[in-house]
Amino acid sequence: MEKLQPKLRFSEFEGSWNKKKLNDINVSVIDGDRGSNYPNGNDFSKDGYCLFLNAKNVTKNGFSFSERTFINKEKDEKLRKGKLNRNDIILTTRGSVGHISYYDNKIKYDNIRINSGMVIIRTDFKFINSDYLYKYFNSNQIQNEINIVAFGSAQPQLTVNEILKFKICYPSIEEQTKIANFLSSVDEKLNLLKEKKALLEDYKKGIMQKIFNQEIRFKDDNGNDFEDWETINLIDILKENKTRNKNNEITEVFSVAKSKGVINQIEHLGRSYASDNISNYKVVFENDIIYTKSPTSDFPYGIVKQNKLNRKGVVSVLYGIFTPINKYVGNLLENYFSDWKNTYNYLDPIIQKGAKNTINIGNETFLNGEKLLFPMDINEQIKISNFLIAMDNKIELVSSQIQDTQEYKKGLLQQMFV
Repeated sequence: MEKLQPKLRFSEFEGSWNKKKLNDINVSVIDGDRGSNYPNGNDFSKDGYCLFLNAKNVTKNGFSFSERTFINKEKDEKLRKGKLNRNDIILTTRGSVGHISYYDNKIKYDNIRINSGMVIIRTDFKFINSDYLYKYFNSNQIQNEINIVAFGSAQPQLTVNEILKFKICYPSIEEQTKIANFLSSVDEKLNLLKEKKALLEDYKKGIMQKIFNQEIRFKDDNGNDFEDWETINLIDILKENKTRNKNNEITEVFSVAKSKGVINQIEHLGRSYASDNISNYKVVFENDIIYTKSPTSDFPYGIVKQNKLNRKGVVSVLYGIFTPINKYVGNLLENYFSDWKNTYNYLDPIIQKGAKNTINIGNETFLNGEKLLFPMDINEQIKISNFLIAMDNKIELVSSQIQDTQEYKKGLLQQMFV
């Protein structure tokens, strides 16, 4: 008989773990009420008695409540199944299959229901601690089972019967509790780092707004005021870069992402989407500004980023490439356009919307759009840019700590479970 023991274990525990199906250890899998009383669009509101979960609320990183819809008490009472109890686990079963969240006492909403693309996993604590089970569901052991079952068909989904067949390895309740508490402490550290990053990002955003509104002004090295800012067109500080990749001299293809900026396309997207022949692609030099028309949810007209990779690359001819008069100007423009309001306000008057809501804007039009109030003294540009870079470095340091902690947690999940 196979002896089940994890690679990493607390010293006070020994002996083999059990391995059983969820159905054999008093775990219930409950789907939502899909009958005639299931809520429709008219039943939802931005606030109310009972939070009705949607796919965006249950993510691969737990709950997210940035978008919320509610139903009233009367509608809630008409529904039979799908109401959460504290310590319930929520698993997505359609669409983004395998996302999981835990409804513990830290969640502020007292009344929550799942939608039809989720199930509730509930324990009676006789064999399994629900917090331990939640951590186990985040491990490779169970995620691999989910992937095998869910993605074996054309329509990825999980059924209640399939979930009940999942096999769980577990020790005594006491050891489960210690494992869950230890991993919760790692999660707490991770959450604190994420909060710190969010605070730094909010602080930087607020300071940037005050800088570009001139509520905050830097002094020169002698403590004197810099010259007044000037009203300019982008053509006064940017020049279109029309260099093409002759003879395929440059092989690295760049993408442009909202959060990551200019990045290697394969690193960003997981594969190359470039043509076999990229000799007609545009060359992006160090510190160049790239405008991509590809919209995001909060940047409908595309994004503006600076190449900070300290190397050249190429991009599709659909991108606009511009060389700033100096690298500090490029950094200021990237930061200015990182605020979606500034990007929208600049591009909206000059955008031509085509069929299927495509965006049409020439590079010359981009350079001669709405005027901006901008610091033209290079010494002030340097001071502002260096300040923003210092803020970025602080944010990047916390981002690295988050990544390291996530990798540490991933290693724990692999070694602490069988």
